[in-house]
Amino acid sequence: MSEIKAKYTTTEVELYAITNLGINNLEADLALFANKKAKYVIAFVDTLRGLRTAAMGLPDEEARNGVHQTLKNLLPDLLTPVKDNFNDLKGYIRDGWPGEEPKPRYEAAGLVKYNAIGESNWENVAGLCESMVQFINDGSVELTAPGGMVGTFLNKVKNDRDAFKNVYDPFLTSRETGTARAAKINANNALYDAVIDFFRDGVEMVFRNNDEAKKRYTFSVLKDLVSPPGSASLKVFGKTLADILLANRPVTIKKEGSAAITSTLGVDGIKVFENIDPGKYKGTVDVDGVLIPFEKEVDTGVNARVTVVAP
Repeated sequence: MSEIKAKYTTTEVELYAITNLGINNLEADLALFANKKAKYVIAFVDTLRGLRTAAMGLPDEEARNGVHQTLKNLLPDLLTPVKDNFNDLKGYIRDGWPGEEPKPRYEAAGLVKYNAIGESNWENVAGLCESMVQFINDGSVELTAPGGMVGTFLNKVKNDRDAFKNVYDPFLTSRETGTARAAKINANNALYDAVIDFFRDGVEMVFRNNDEAKKRYTFSVLKDLVSPPGSASLKVFGKTLADILLANRPVTIKKEGSAAITSTLGVDGIKVFENIDPGKYKGTVDVDGVLIPFEKEVDTGVNARVTVVAP
């Protein structure tokens, strides 16, 4: 399936501001529009506002990333009891099958997954939980022999598994943002199409002979009104995964349809691009010949910031 593309060239904040102005203008001129087309009634205006509200209500990329990072930060604390459970289970295995080499049963209980757990191999944690539950159910007779596994241990393993899954499952969903991104862009496109449609009627029919009034229904004019050229800024901060500042590294930003702007990160790893035009920017930080890419929407009146992390 092809990627959903935005029909608008503005940022989302600009889109919502422009459409709000346009809808308000339409409401003020509703009688004039109604003289041209019967569809222009107050219910039509309400529908437009509903489209705008629905689009704004969907989480944007930063919100989705924020949820993902918040959930990610919770996972390490939930890992500790899972690993403790596996190490306790190893002790119960040794008691349940005395005299046997325990490694095959450790493996049946999830040893391979346990050993594969690293800083971000969370799928192995989920798999380990399930392996432990299955192993305990299958070997309950031997494990609970007198002096062996306590009766509450299985419930503890299940509770710790569920606590992990309650964070891990939404963490996975938040990482897979393609569907959420498509829903956001589709809602924005529907809003954009609806507004452009009555903008066209305003320019071509209602105010055909009134150049000044046409400006109230001209997308580019309203864009300059809500986002004047040179009214934005972007702070770029560069560092490595080890939190080493990317000092004195070349940094380039480019807004679609405009010339690239190149500068250098300071000794503090920061470069602030002042008085730039609002819009969607793509950029790179040059780290020893390797270009680390980034993207950022920059709006008027917002101190936009982006952190670029190099390996």
